[in-house]
Amino acid sequence: MTSDDPRANRGGSPRYRTAQAAVVDILRERILSGELAPGTRLLQTEIAEQFEMSTTPVREALRQLAAEGLLDGDPHRGVTVHRTSLKELEDVYELRLVLEPMAMGATARKITPEVLEVAEDLVEQMEAVRDPAAWISLNAEFHRVLAEAADRPRLATIIDNLRAVSAVYIATSIRGLPKRRRAANAEHRELIDACRSGDIERAQEIERRHLQHTLELGKKAIAEA
Repeated sequence: MTSDDPRANRGGSPRYRTAQAAVVDILRERILSGELAPGTRLLQTEIAEQFEMSTTPVREALRQLAAEGLLDGDPHRGVTVHRTSLKELEDVYELRLVLEPMAMGATARKITPEVLEVAEDLVEQMEAVRDPAAWISLNAEFHRVLAEAADRPRLATIIDNLRAVSAVYIATSIRGLPKRRRAANAEHRELIDACRSGDIERAQEIERRHLQHTLELGKKAIAEA
């Protein structure tokens, strides 16, 4: 298989919609797992050769990952894996600690049984998965589902952008810490219970605590690095 389809290198991996989506998924997984360290330079031509494809889908994939905050564009070094910083972490979480409890209040008022069922299924998947990158992907989907249930699309879009930037910090905070993933899963279940009962204040408090835990672990990981 020599087309723009990297499945030839993945040994029966799930089907991808496009070559670009495949490259995005694979590189995101490598960044969040720590396989690609911060500051690592990524060359379009090398990636294209590795996946036996043209440079066009690779270039678009790198642009998407840069928009997600996982890559940086440097005029001298080209595209590199994003370097975390304490200032960025604190800036992002200061905003998240204000906006996400606000959204969670609306979610607790408006969420439907169908959405709660979807959220619960995602938690079950998070409890079963062992791969940190897969857990992070499911975690993002869980919070996106709850945020959309608030029916405040502009707020949901802002929060989505902040969560995308947060992904690398979440990865840093849980990597090698299965205990933290278990604690986060328990907090997710608490959120579902609070939303199911319509307890707005409790849902908002759980969300704040959930974010604060990740912030503190992120600070610790950056200090240790």
